[in-house]
Amino acid sequence: MRKSMVEASLRQALNAYNSTNRMHYPLKGHHVSNLEAVEYYLSKAIPYLPNHLGLALTIANMQSFRGEITKALHSYHDCLATARSDTERSKALTYLTVWYHYEGKHLRVEHCLKELRHISYKDETNVRALLKIIVTILSAPKLPEEKAAVLPPNSVVPYLEPSARHAIIALGYMLNDDGSMAPLLIQRLELTLQLAYRHTDSLIIVTGGLAKQGKTESQQMKGWLIDHGIKPERIIEEDQATNTIDNAKLSLALLKQHKIQSATLISASIHVHRSHILFETLQRDIDFHPIKFNHLAVKDGLSNCSVPTGQIRRNCYIDALRGFGLPAFNCEPLVQI
Repeated sequence: MRKSMVEASLRQALNAYNSTNRMHYPLKGHHVSNLEAVEYYLSKAIPYLPNHLGLALTIANMQSFRGEITKALHSYHDCLATARSDTERSKALTYLTVWYHYEGKHLRVEHCLKELRHISYKDETNVRALLKIIVTILSAPKLPEEKAAVLPPNSVVPYLEPSARHAIIALGYMLNDDGSMAPLLIQRLELTLQLAYRHTDSLIIVTGGLAKQGKTESQQMKGWLIDHGIKPERIIEEDQATNTIDNAKLSLALLKQHKIQSATLISASIHVHRSHILFETLQRDIDFHPIKFNHLAVKDGLSNCSVPTGQIRRNCYIDALRGFGLPAFNCEPLVQI
């Protein structure tokens, strides 16, 4: 009975986490955010799994996702206090380091890094590298599309050294129910087209495997580019991914396969920095000379800030941790990056 109750609570928590009903999730006769529902269902399981660190970390993650950073930091500290191994302590310290960095509490950051060093010099080095990626990308302003449009024909891509092995990566966006492309996705393709005409030797990767009416994002994107004059042999489809992390992993494999040395990510103004962070973080795991990435943001009106602020900035830190290999939902046997 106890086992079935725990399994039911964990399954309900995962269902809530994956729900598209973000703000009006039904719970005990009320409507809450889906993340609050996740925390509620996991809290029901904690008395039966008091030593399950992943469950406690997942609750802390939900708090950080909601922007309750002070509460989340207390929860991560509780996880550190109850950790039973160096591996568990290292994991809790990694979360604490990254979120103290988000808060700008640099003395706390250095204290956590010092504690990490006592456990593993390698872990400390890796977390410092993660923080460097975050700082570098979040300080790089988005280059709006009008700047991309006026690049001289033989100029290099912004922020990159000249390279014959360059790729343009157009990140997908969910299709309409009838299989057509949403205006936000067409905007990305229009910017991709401008850059492709300016850099005629660059390969183009279109991403996205979610299908509507038998058509995937990447198929629709490729067809649009061909219709607008791009040769089919320049276009590579990544047609398996169903989320941004899979986009990055599968695209990195394609970049390695085609010996790409530098790449430009094209996405929404609220999405491009976090995508850049994912690509940079995930490429730690590929056996290949590091690829130089930059990004271009579509002028879509979704963000008027040149660098991420507020929830957009917080999402960048969340994705940095996910790209680092720390699942957002980590309640074994139910684990989801």
